[in-house]
Amino acid sequence: MKKWEFALIGSALLALAASPAQAQSWAAGWFSPPFAPTAVRPATTPPIFSNQTTRRIVRIETSGDAIRLRLTNELGITPVQVADVHVAKVDSKGRIVPGSDRQVTFDGRKEAWIPVRSPMLSDPVAMPVEALQHIAISVYYADATMPAAHHANLMVAPGNQTSSVTMVSSTQERGPGLTSEIDVERPESAPVIVTFGDSITEGARSTPDADMSWPQQLAQRIHKDPERRYWSVVNSGMSGNRLLHQGFGEPALARFDRDVLAIPGITHIVLLEGINDIGWWNKPESHVDADMVIGAYKQIVARAHAHGVKVIGATMLPYKGAVYYTPEGEQMRETVNKFIRTSGLFDGVIDFEKATRDPSDPQRIRPAFDPDDHLHENDTGYGAMADAVPLSLFK
Repeated sequence: MKKWEFALIGSALLALAASPAQAQSWAAGWFSPPFAPTAVRPATTPPIFSNQTTRRIVRIETSGDAIRLRLTNELGITPVQVADVHVAKVDSKGRIVPGSDRQVTFDGRKEAWIPVRSPMLSDPVAMPVEALQHIAISVYYADATMPAAHHANLMVAPGNQTSSVTMVSSTQERGPGLTSEIDVERPESAPVIVTFGDSITEGARSTPDADMSWPQQLAQRIHKDPERRYWSVVNSGMSGNRLLHQGFGEPALARFDRDVLAIPGITHIVLLEGINDIGWWNKPESHVDADMVIGAYKQIVARAHAHGVKVIGATMLPYKGAVYYTPEGEQMRETVNKFIRTSGLFDGVIDFEKATRDPSDPQRIRPAFDPDDHLHENDTGYGAMADAVPLSLFK
């Protein structure tokens, strides 16, 4: 080979090295942490579906060329049998877009059998999506099946109506939504921000099904910039969750690997957790102190950094007037918040306390943000939290 040929090959290799590859990659576009089976109807404990279709509408938080579903039985006590699954786009009025329905398959088959304590990934579905796009997930259970999943607002109808634009004889119920994650195949890399916490992160007391939790309002703010269309903000909030003790789900330290670190594409965590630990500090089975809460934070940061993931610490909101408020708990909250701000443990800090406190009584949230439980936020308060997040933290 002549010298000029070597030179041409070398130049080509250098050009390839200098230009980042635009390879497709999967990233989470929506998430909902799994729950163990719990009651949804008085007649069945836990809920059992038989010859019924459930439909749930969710919002995708990033753009891409295809999607895939992750079905959960990770906290199940029996195998889950699924007979048919469809996805479809939903318009701004919550209606199925005609012609958008797609069959979801699992290794080429429409049925899925999910073992106990296991998830199940679907095959890719050729459905391009845009950030903030709503889709409907319809699941048909032919035989009696007991799903173990996060409870959500579902439409439930008799028979297999997974491909129906409008399900006949449907009712709205609160029940387990079998899908725990929707991944999106993106053409380029971008931040995947996992918001990890309790009911304040999940969006309790916001307007139901209106995308008004603080993570969802943060995503709306992010996607006002077209350059951030591939960013994703996914919500791993769980009502009643605590760092160290069992709440309405597994403790944060127990669910962290599955509900945070395993999320595809994760780059950042926003950690807002601990108020339930502090609120129930004086229960015999739930004792904590400020050092224990701080110790849990250190564990989360160490485990995240081992995977190359950054952790943004968020200060806990005021809670004076809440059902479990105590002066001792308030002292703990203030001690922990000072640690969050000043310790240097975190890769960044968001001061949610400052954004939500009442200037005339800093131990309370602003009256304009309070849905009357003195703990959570209303839509306006969650908007203030979203506005308090410096986007520079995620560069």
